[in-house]
Amino acid sequence: MLILLYPLLLASSAIAQTKSDVFRKDVAVTWLGLDFTSAKLIGDRERFGSESDVRHLIDAWNELILKEADKFDIAKTIDRVKVENAVQITNEHNAELDVMSMFSENEGDYLHIKTSDVEEIISGYDFSDLSGIGLMFNVESFNKLNVEGSIWITFINMGTKEVLFTERLVAPPGGAGMRNYWAGCIHDILVKMQKKEFEMWRKKHYRP
Repeated sequence: MLILLYPLLLASSAIAQTKSDVFRKDVAVTWLGLDFTSAKLIGDRERFGSESDVRHLIDAWNELILKEADKFDIAKTIDRVKVENAVQITNEHNAELDVMSMFSENEGDYLHIKTSDVEEIISGYDFSDLSGIGLMFNVESFNKLNVEGSIWITFINMGTKEVLFTERLVAPPGGAGMRNYWAGCIHDILVKMQKKEFEMWRKKHYRP
């Protein structure tokens, strides 16, 4: 009986790696955190502070989402009862980045990432022994010049590094202090997804 069940389990695992499964309530998703591989921090250079300050901010944004899970409700946003957390994946990757190269005064850097760029970012990740579907937010820019942030919402087959779905969303920042100011952008993007975007994506891409 076990021999007969094993192929079925393998088939079930393979099925759970499709775009449609991103939108199925019963398919598990792992929250991977915020990725800053191609991020641009536009304007407000002095307020970001030193290199260590920027690194601390990047870690703090990921930590805040976990600490204030009721406010930054990833599971509710993607219509799940719960999500697993593996933000160490992006924390470790972000720690290797040249954060000082993220600074820009060029407003043209605001929307500079294409889908193919997101795919290249994901190909450079080490998902260790994780499998199934992962959700990562790829920060494109935090732009003080036009008071808006841009983030790519990316669902990944962690076993193959295939990008199953990715879409850009933008939102304004808001809050006191640099951490909370741009965390406001992240929060507003989650609200957008909850109110409209995720269900709109589901209607467009889900196939029973």
